[in-house]
Amino acid sequence: PLPIAMGRGKKENADVAKATKPVGKSATSFIAGSTAGLVSSGLLQPLEVVKTRMQAHRLKAGFSINKSAWATAGCVVRDEGIRGLWAGVSASCIRTACGAGLYFLLLERVTRELNAKFPASKDSSQTLQGARTFAIGAASRSLAAAMLCPLTVVKTRMEYASISGTSYTGVANALYTIGAKEGVKGLFSGLGSTLLRDAPFSGLNLMMYTQMRTVMGEVAAAQGRDTTSMDTFFAGAFAGGAATFLTHPPDVLRTRVQLGRPSASFVKIVTEEGMRALWVGSFPRILRRTLQQAMTWSLYEHVAKLLGGTSLSPKAD
Repeated sequence: PLPIAMGRGKKENADVAKATKPVGKSATSFIAGSTAGLVSSGLLQPLEVVKTRMQAHRLKAGFSINKSAWATAGCVVRDEGIRGLWAGVSASCIRTACGAGLYFLLLERVTRELNAKFPASKDSSQTLQGARTFAIGAASRSLAAAMLCPLTVVKTRMEYASISGTSYTGVANALYTIGAKEGVKGLFSGLGSTLLRDAPFSGLNLMMYTQMRTVMGEVAAAQGRDTTSMDTFFAGAFAGGAATFLTHPPDVLRTRVQLGRPSASFVKIVTEEGMRALWVGSFPRILRRTLQQAMTWSLYEHVAKLLGGTSLSPKAD
């Protein structure tokens, strides 16, 4: 009968809608994350180039550990022109756009599934909630970082190409050249130190951003206004800067390993160069990450809400 058929049709449509809704949220997270990553990476690439050059000072004679970020930037401009500050920008944009998109996709999916199967209790302590958020951020970033490690290697090599003397015509050529000469091991060099940097960074970043966003929301409510993009920008900047400062040493080790020094280690760096060497390039990296995370979270929240919202950034009713 027609009523039964219509009832079945409505049920099937509801089932289809229910099944496709998560896919929409995942796609929204990927698009929003990629957009944010692409914009921030392109604008802030000079800081990444300066940081890489400062961390690689020991790999070539004539480079001093005492050279400041400004002096390093000046040397790059003097020797290579203003374009030198955007060395490796293509690899950086691809790596960051794909990495941010994949990270937010995984983050949204893991958060949604975890909340559905293991709902967070209101009675849970702040320590337990913080540990849960940290674990979600760390796990999501670890998977994304492992999958995109070859692009991270290419980005680092291209940023240092003018000093090392190795030239690449593009990202594809760099992937082929490194793979042909060094094999899979070369493309995944520094994976351990990358995970040692990215997992705690993302866990801390997500945990502190979530807490700061809540605080900014309470401040906005007390002032009788809605949360603005500036609130999100400030929360992202604070979380990004603090997490970067705490996880900088593994980035120094990662750079050394990916530039062809597989024997590099924390002990060796400290023994030969002192504790200070673990913080070489910290200023440009912290500045870049602070601005990058502020821009990334602000753009992510904005784009996500425009596209319908996600589990991380629900659309306002």
